[in-house]
Amino acid sequence: MSEQEPLKIEIPPEEDAPHKPEQTKTSASDTAVDAGRKVAGVTVELAQKAANSEAGRAATRKIHQLGDRGVRYVGTRMADTAEQQARATADAMQQRLKEMDWEKEARSGAAAGLSWLSGRLNEIARRFDSPTQEKGPAEQDQPDQ
Repeated sequence: MSEQEPLKIEIPPEEDAPHKPEQTKTSASDTAVDAGRKVAGVTVELAQKAANSEAGRAATRKIHQLGDRGVRYVGTRMADTAEQQARATADAMQQRLKEMDWEKEARSGAAAGLSWLSGRLNEIARRFDSPTQEKGPAEQDQPDQ
């Protein structure tokens, strides 16, 4: 073989080997998923047919009626509970008012008010007694004595 001749490789066709179709691997999970899809499709179709039938419409009406009664019942129970709580709170307040010692409350309130007033009067008195008191505008016009 010389360097100028190209190298040629030929692969003869395999006519003796039979053609095998490509096998698809199906697992149990794929089969289950496919079966689930079929069942779901049939179920949806049957549910639609049932809902469109007279029996389906009657069942739907009955379910709505039961739902409405349930809502009314819950609303009534909530209103009754709120009313009972309001009555209990009002009764507790009335009882507390009856038990309260009004004389003691009046004395303590008056004492607190007089204590506050005393503090304010002491503050005013200190302002008048302070030696560094500034003269007001009327006092500045009069000569010092």
